[in-house]
Amino acid sequence: MSTLPCGPAASAPAVAASRRASRRAARSPGGPDGRRSPLASRAFRVFLLSQSVAGSGTWVQRTAQDWLVLRLTGSAAAVGLVVTVQCLPTLLLGLWGGAVADRCRPRRLMVLCNGAAAALALVMTSLASTGTARLWSVCAVSGGLGVVSAVEGPSRQALIPRLVGPEHCRGATGLAAAAYQLARVFGPAGAGLVIGFLGTGWAFLMCTFLPVFCAVGLFALRHVHALDRAPDTDTAPDTGAQGRWHAALRTAAAHPRLRWTLVLSGIMALLGMNLPVLLPVLATKGFSASPESFGVLSALLAVGSLVGALLAARLRTCPLRTLAVCAVTIGVLQITAGFAPSMPAFGALLVPVGISALCFTTTAATAVQMDAGPALQGRVAGLAIVVTLGATTLGAPLAGALAQAFGARSAFALAGASCLGVAALAVVAVVRTRHGGVLAVGRLARLHPADAADR
Repeated sequence: MSTLPCGPAASAPAVAASRRASRRAARSPGGPDGRRSPLASRAFRVFLLSQSVAGSGTWVQRTAQDWLVLRLTGSAAAVGLVVTVQCLPTLLLGLWGGAVADRCRPRRLMVLCNGAAAALALVMTSLASTGTARLWSVCAVSGGLGVVSAVEGPSRQALIPRLVGPEHCRGATGLAAAAYQLARVFGPAGAGLVIGFLGTGWAFLMCTFLPVFCAVGLFALRHVHALDRAPDTDTAPDTGAQGRWHAALRTAAAHPRLRWTLVLSGIMALLGMNLPVLLPVLATKGFSASPESFGVLSALLAVGSLVGALLAARLRTCPLRTLAVCAVTIGVLQITAGFAPSMPAFGALLVPVGISALCFTTTAATAVQMDAGPALQGRVAGLAIVVTLGATTLGAPLAGALAQAFGARSAFALAGASCLGVAALAVVAVVRTRHGGVLAVGRLARLHPADAADR
């Protein structure tokens, strides 16, 4: 039954108001039925564009940085040292960065992070242009960028649910991952063109302006009040410094699906997805690939990753089941690719490998965001970054040692077998969480009553 007034004088204004409300609902991120794409939100479109530009700047700076170090030292070990120095702060300070993201206003925090990144890029521009760059100075700037990333990463991930709401978090995370993959493809290519035609200093100068563009986009979102609202200090748990760091650990321990997601992601990063190490080894030693051929193989993997991110944005199944299916697919494909008879066959298998790998990582990231309460999203995101980055840091030399001891093809197949083990563990996780859900909510209620009520 309609609740609109029936009188002739009131019917026209009431109908007009109803139509305006319908138009507002149609323009909302979820639409009137809650099933529209996150791209229906103008705020998310602006955020996605700004983060795409910032991601391109990150890859441009990393490429220019590696090129500069090689020109200064001629040593691949020096390049590895700089990369380690840049990753180490995120590994050590990830939980602290998540706590900062939870206690501060996220949009303003990201603006500050982009400003700091622009300032560091300006320092590198000066060093590269004047010829005063040294290995220690590049390491110092890289360490500063690592500290910025330790805060910016959790803040960025915690912003997505605020922009689109929890019901569209998976789609938005998939689109953000697709934007990152595009930046990963076009960023190094753009850096190569700028370095080739203008020089390394100009590439760093470009990295000075790209974070500024991102900050302008974030400033354009000042009307989205959820992005400037700090968590309620009365409901945010564990206001002590040490408690803020440990709250994410206690939440993960109390929530089975979140705990299993972190465990599966860590094992996968440690043993199953070491493609940055194994791909060049197998391409060069297994197929005697030229630099041009290796570039084609990397592009095929990137195309698959882009498709996988877009596919993950449309998935609506149980996260743990999706992780199990993706792990099985990655395992079978990597075992097959390890014994591929030719380079074309190997390249063809890299596309579905990229699709499955990005579906896995995007699903895991979405599950982490959805299972963390609003007051803990930054800290849980920081915990997830620490787990995956730490596992990757340990898994890379392990994969290299396996390739050295047993050969590149066997190492690729062993990585695939590890993925099958992760899939079996994910099946166990599905069964355990199905039978332990009630007890988990009870444990979560004792820690965070408001979050437990939402579940």
